[in-house]
Amino acid sequence: MPAASDAATPPAAAARRRPPTVAVVGMGATGVGVFVALVRSLVDGGHADGAEVHLFETGKRLGAGVAYSTPHDCHLLNMRAGTMSVHADDPDHFVRWLADRDDVPEEALRGEYVPRRLFASYLQEYFAEALGEARRSGVRVRTHQAVVSDCREDGDGLHLIAGVDHFLVDYAFLCLGDLPSTEYLEFTKVPSYVHSMWQGTGLEAVDPDASVGIIGTSLTAVDALLLLRSSGHRGAISCFSRRRSLPKVQGPRRGHTLRHVTVAGLRRLTEDFTRPLELDEVAELFRRELEEGLGVAVDWPRMLAEPDAAFAGVLARDVRLAENGQTLWYSILDATSEVVPQVWRAMSPSARETFVRDHLSVWSMFRHCMPLDNARRLLSMAEDGAFEVLTGLGSVAWDEEREVFRLDGGQRGEAYAREVDWLVNATGTGFSLDRSDSSLIQNMLMRGAIRPHPLGGIDVDFETMRVLRSDGSCSDRALSIGPLTRGVHFYTNSFETNLANAHSAVAAVSARLGDR
Repeated sequence: MPAASDAATPPAAAARRRPPTVAVVGMGATGVGVFVALVRSLVDGGHADGAEVHLFETGKRLGAGVAYSTPHDCHLLNMRAGTMSVHADDPDHFVRWLADRDDVPEEALRGEYVPRRLFASYLQEYFAEALGEARRSGVRVRTHQAVVSDCREDGDGLHLIAGVDHFLVDYAFLCLGDLPSTEYLEFTKVPSYVHSMWQGTGLEAVDPDASVGIIGTSLTAVDALLLLRSSGHRGAISCFSRRRSLPKVQGPRRGHTLRHVTVAGLRRLTEDFTRPLELDEVAELFRRELEEGLGVAVDWPRMLAEPDAAFAGVLARDVRLAENGQTLWYSILDATSEVVPQVWRAMSPSARETFVRDHLSVWSMFRHCMPLDNARRLLSMAEDGAFEVLTGLGSVAWDEEREVFRLDGGQRGEAYAREVDWLVNATGTGFSLDRSDSSLIQNMLMRGAIRPHPLGGIDVDFETMRVLRSDGSCSDRALSIGPLTRGVHFYTNSFETNLANAHSAVAAVSARLGDR
């Protein structure tokens, strides 16, 4: 009789009971976060037995990704160890891992900035634990060191192409990470141009006595400066940017209770999220938060003039302020991290566009600060005359006959021109999808399976991370998490934010599995 009962089961019902097949494309930090959340969701939801999970990663190491794959000790986490737990409900998880590894008291590690390679090891152990749990629970996990070149959706599911292999899955999480810059692609054939310090030979091929130009003055540029220094580079180095200068310096972290930049405050301002916020309203919200927290009025003209000030003097002052614990403003900004995506969502399209165009670079100077140890190293280099920082970059050209790069611009009313032997691109993640070297992005973009966000990256649903197609419809099966959703979530260069978004994406898929 059981056989007769099975035979009578409608094919659609049988399909609904089929264990799910899921893919995670990209196994950096975000991919690991998705995988761990997915395993727990499959187990808790009763979908683990027979489920199949395919993990795709181009590198040999799962869990490191671009952000944490560097082996160099000069590359520190830009956040304290006490803020880097993979468990939101257990903030000291990473600290305990470090303490057990090095036999050092947790209290001594909580405020430390440790080498990124240690966080990569931590993520890999975290992944290995989840992998063991998955296999014990009946989940079949298959790893593939391969490039996924296409993801096509039809009535049967998602068709992934990786090399000559084809995979049919129910859902795919696209965790593509920090893709190479989409600026200055015209120089990629020049032997003395480094498009990404994290890929290929990176900075290893740079002659120690060569003059070097670094385009960018953000945390990526800091990484490049420190690596050149630690590898014995002796030539002149010039850092260039259009607007901003070096990142500010983190001091001691202090607790801050938000009074204005809160969800409740947003709800009042937007009349329960029924009207968008304009840029001046958002600026006023942050002004009130900062000034009440600091107890003094903020000298906004002076702050906005920071990028044009002589960098060495500013850096020396910033180091001194951090050493003396006079950086409460950073703790206030840091406290807004969880609310900022909601602020961003509440802003009008024109407000967001204006902010990205006119203010994002200066905001990033103050919001994405460097550790004090790195700032001290840079200050020592600056005092030795090892590098300079120039804003107002106007043009970059390659002189093929003389084999030098020429960079022209203007700073503090004076024009400048520099010629360098090597040029390093430190402009960060590439957000222009149409210029991306990712075959997966290009194929999905060409077919309209994804659409570019007006402010760069992939457009997704805010709550579920499901990708939006060119016609505005939302995919039922493909989701994107990570830096490329900046246009939607704004603050996506944070492990904490991407981990939260990973859990939201997995929850969206779990809800659909529950409806099967």
